[in-house]
Amino acid sequence: MSESWSYDKARHIDRWGERWHFERRHIFDAATPCEEPYELYFRNDDNSEYGVLRFERQKDNPYRDYKLVVTKIMNNRTFRRSLLDPDTKTVWRKNWK
Repeated sequence: MSESWSYDKARHIDRWGERWHFERRHIFDAATPCEEPYELYFRNDDNSEYGVLRFERQKDNPYRDYKLVVTKIMNNRTFRRSLLDPDTKTVWRKNWK
């Protein structure tokens, strides 16, 4: 099993004018394709909110459209609060930007 990280370099601005950053962890396992976890990490520009959207299996992800899920995380505060995880702050210290 191997992994890679990808940072979304696009500028994501929510409806209140706040900038958001998104980063995806890709986990590859040739023995069980589509069984890998789905992890989308996010944070706001002022580093006050950190979180992750995670599914144990990639095929369990109901949000097939990346842009749709990014918009939902940014603009739906109730949904975003359910995903907040301050421990994910360490993910953003990597040099993958």
